[in-house]
Amino acid sequence: MTNFIRLLKLCRPHAGMLLLGALLSTLTVLANIGLLAISGWFLAAMAAAGIASVHMNYFTPAGVIRFLAIVRTASRYGERLITHNATFLLLSEIRVRAFKTLSQLNNVDLAMSRSADLVNRMQNDVDALDAFYLDVLLPFIVAVFGIPIIMLFMSAYNPNVALVCFTALMVVGVIVPSYLGAKFSKTATHEREQSALLRAQLSETLQGSRELMLYQASAKLLAKCDASSELYNQQLHKRHSAIANSNGLTLLITQLTMLSSIVILIPLISSNQVANVELAMMSLFVLASFETVLNLPNAFIQLPNTLSAAARIFELEDKLTSPPLTAAVTVNKQPLGLSFSNIDYRYNDQTHALKKVNLTISAKQKVALVGPSGSGKTTLINLLTGLWPTQNGQVKLHTLEDSIDIDTLSIDNRFDLLTILAQHHYIFDGSLAENLRYAQPNATDDMLMKVCEQAQLGSWLSQLPSGLNTRLGTAGRAVSQGQARRIAIAQALLRDSPIMVLDEPTESLDNHTKHQVINTIMDVMADKTIITITHDPALLDSMDKVIWLEEGAIRAIDSHSALLANEVDYMSLVTRF
Repeated sequence: MTNFIRLLKLCRPHAGMLLLGALLSTLTVLANIGLLAISGWFLAAMAAAGIASVHMNYFTPAGVIRFLAIVRTASRYGERLITHNATFLLLSEIRVRAFKTLSQLNNVDLAMSRSADLVNRMQNDVDALDAFYLDVLLPFIVAVFGIPIIMLFMSAYNPNVALVCFTALMVVGVIVPSYLGAKFSKTATHEREQSALLRAQLSETLQGSRELMLYQASAKLLAKCDASSELYNQQLHKRHSAIANSNGLTLLITQLTMLSSIVILIPLISSNQVANVELAMMSLFVLASFETVLNLPNAFIQLPNTLSAAARIFELEDKLTSPPLTAAVTVNKQPLGLSFSNIDYRYNDQTHALKKVNLTISAKQKVALVGPSGSGKTTLINLLTGLWPTQNGQVKLHTLEDSIDIDTLSIDNRFDLLTILAQHHYIFDGSLAENLRYAQPNATDDMLMKVCEQAQLGSWLSQLPSGLNTRLGTAGRAVSQGQARRIAIAQALLRDSPIMVLDEPTESLDNHTKHQVINTIMDVMADKTIITITHDPALLDSMDKVIWLEEGAIRAIDSHSALLANEVDYMSLVTRF
């Protein structure tokens, strides 16, 4: 129930549009019911008048029928226009909210989920909520407002018929749907999980098609996808079978109710308590009244799926950390040092990633982080950049006058002071200039040419017919790994931040280019504080000091040459690369 209320709160910004759609939908149903009932009376009355050879005023009922037909047509058009527009508005609200939730999740939560699985689950859940208004909420509103109005008119003609009809409406609109809803609430979660699993498996199969062909494992993974597809289809078959059965049961109850109303009215007609022409009107009135609850069984079947999808989206929202503190200070670009004090970090309260790390880096100092995989290098950088929240300890920036807790800075200010050259850098489908300007939107062509020269892209760029306008392809498919790496370095140079974080900057570069890039880093970034994750001996030799991490703790801090001379394990670590 809590998730249903939270879904209703999502509708609040568009409540006017949603209520207008519900009003038009209710009006359409009532106009249709009135049209069928009055048409039945009119046809019976005309037949009776013809048999009795008497005159009757057919202008008034004909006018009413035309009026109701116009109302039905106009309200149906308006209902479709408004309800579908409202659905798109609500869907956009849900999608924006879901994307906002994903963008605000800390990277620990994201790292603990497979990216394909998380994205597919979110997409699946948002698609399920697409039907919340049209297939779930709207049928409830139409039934709540439509049934009392129908019962009011029907009871005015015959209370017994109204009682029978109301009972049947409760069976079709409440009892049967409640049973179906309770039955499928247990399988709704499984159906959505199976759908998300199937999407994730298909996505991974396509992404890894090259490796599957090389290892001749395509048949095995496709068989796995087929098995998941079969399980998902079984769940769909159960739900669709239930919908078909409920539709059949609804039709049966509708016909029996109409037959019961006829049985009630025939003795009254025989005793002249009710006009004979009202038999057709009341029977058709009863038949048409079931339109108010016609969509309720499907709504109750859809409701568990909708609530299950909403629960997963709200679960992610509830994982969001408390809103960041209002930035107490704004730090301008200037030479900055930094320090890590008593940093302790765990994954899932089990894996100890960092253990009481204390570290100070002076302004303009060049340091390298080394260590085996899992030693805590990336975790330390993620804490610095704020991608992961600090659990214990503090990360501070140091100016000439003051020390500032980095968590008190706004996100924009933090990333204005930090530039991160990631190990796996994404190249967007656009021109070289467009990719470079993601780092500095106001950069001129001359600035772009300059950083390309500094990043050792000059000779390659001069051979391109389109120059800076050369398209790089989706994910940089038109460039080599080494060229993509140098493009990333050029972007980092454009940022001009006081603290530069470089993750394996010389990876995928040949020796000649590597040494030129190292010279660029040392020359162009001479006034920057540099933290680099690397095991490249040439780059390590250029650093002021090397911080050696092992099992989440600092094992040693010294120059590269001193560590080589004094630590046998260090020599083994860096000579493997």
